[in-house]
Amino acid sequence: MSTPLRLLAVSCILLVIACLAAFGASPAEKDWDLPTRDWYQGPVRYLITADEEKSYRALKTEEERRKFIEDFWARRDEDASTPVNEFELRFKKRVQEANDLFRDAPYPGWRTDRGKFYVLIGPPDELREDHGFNRNGKEIFYIIWIYREPRFPGMERDTQVRLVRDDSGQYEVSDRLTLDQVERYFGTPRSLALGATSAQRPPEPRDLLDTIAAARPDKDSQRFRSRYDFFLAADGSTSVVMTLGIRRSNPEPEWKVYARLSNGAVSFDLAAADSFRSSPAGSDVDGFRLYQGRISLPSGLYSVFFGIQNAATRELFSLGERLTVPDFREGTFALSGITLAARLEPAPNPESDPPFLVGRLLIIPKMEAVYQTGSDLAYYFQVYHPGKDPESGEASLDITYQFLQASSLQKTGEPAFKPLGKAQHFENQTGLVHGYAFPLTGWPASEFKLQITVKDRVTGLSAQAEARFSVR
Repeated sequence: MSTPLRLLAVSCILLVIACLAAFGASPAEKDWDLPTRDWYQGPVRYLITADEEKSYRALKTEEERRKFIEDFWARRDEDASTPVNEFELRFKKRVQEANDLFRDAPYPGWRTDRGKFYVLIGPPDELREDHGFNRNGKEIFYIIWIYREPRFPGMERDTQVRLVRDDSGQYEVSDRLTLDQVERYFGTPRSLALGATSAQRPPEPRDLLDTIAAARPDKDSQRFRSRYDFFLAADGSTSVVMTLGIRRSNPEPEWKVYARLSNGAVSFDLAAADSFRSSPAGSDVDGFRLYQGRISLPSGLYSVFFGIQNAATRELFSLGERLTVPDFREGTFALSGITLAARLEPAPNPESDPPFLVGRLLIIPKMEAVYQTGSDLAYYFQVYHPGKDPESGEASLDITYQFLQASSLQKTGEPAFKPLGKAQHFENQTGLVHGYAFPLTGWPASEFKLQITVKDRVTGLSAQAEARFSVR
């Protein structure tokens, strides 16, 4: 009796499986909208970038993951001015439709080959279904999806996606189906999938910079303020410290800043996520929030292009300007130039490499060279390539500080300056890095110039730098 019962049980199981297959039943689909640890392995795997996946996997709390997912969809919103995120709704609708349409696999429809193309590109304009025979005479069933119109930039008209049914009944993408001389389409499925994926990701920073550079934007000095400081880099090139100030607003958005410097022959990009950084110390300087980046360049004339993007809305701003990078190479006695600072103090933890670090000093640059009477004037500069005293082996420098005040206007419209008080002389200085701050108590409202002259006592060479500022 046991054998017939066992056979009956097996037959019932097979009947249940057959019924499930006939009625298109599939395993219950997981809710991929929840901020779970494996959210990135759901349908968004077709969209998420490597950097985004890395960032998501590093998150520790559910709230952090929830905020990431909100930002993920916001970055892809096609029209941030509307309350609805059309891209997100369309993507999720296609995922659900793929689950309903493609039930030939033991997993959700969006994970099938047909489902992937459906989610990324949408339904085809035309569908051809037929059968043929391979070289061994085996019958092959296939489907051809035809997209008459391009669905994203770079997609060709009349693109075909060929899917062949395997022995299990599932349809898989194939680029080896030889029908009507379609060999010229070899590679289409793979390249099409890659193209469709890329088209639905946020533009990469270098793509944004390409667009900005081609547009040759003007400088918007009302919303943005830029400053450049130049120092000698370890490899002999010039280290360019680029500070971008973004006019503060309420509420304060999170900004991403990128930049390209081009001399006509080659371009240098600051396009990494952390190329420009900010900190609480730079959160409000002269009404701007400061972001700072650094790059080492050969000397010369450059075009500078900034891309400034609202991280939440993806709104993009740009500006462009010209920049001359000085030459501090060995053999030329020189000064770095004077950095006027809103704050200048020893960095509490320079080993952590915070933003606005120069050497071991925290230097927050002034974005507007305007000081209030009684406030502190802070400035910083470096000295390069002095001679060495034969006895001490150190530099021997005479440093002169002279303040000048605007007295009248010249025919050119520029102010003429005259000395304000006596020059201050400091002889036989050995230091090559100088940073000072002093109060402007009692200074009148006017335009001023700080002029610094450094004489090398060993070689007899001199170098000079100056900076203009005003007191109100």
